[in-house]
Amino acid sequence: MENPYTVQQIENKVNLYFDNALNEKESSELLNQVDTNPQCHQIFNQEKKSREFIKSHVSRFTVPTDFIQTIKNKINL
Repeated sequence: MENPYTVQQIENKVNLYFDNALNEKESSELLNQVDTNPQCHQIFNQEKKSREFIKSHVSRFTVPTDFIQTIKNKINL
């Protein structure tokens, strides 16, 4: 099956999918493309692996509540 989308379009759709920004129909269409098109499948899996790596290897720093309040006070929030 020939791919009607450019690589950039596929990458954009995949990013939107993982950001939960596609509606149900768009998600279904993308997943169908992933199942039937090797190029889409490769792009999808690479993005999935990248996001899983980031989630498992990057940690967020926590700051004390009073630090946040101090900043808010300085900018008058």
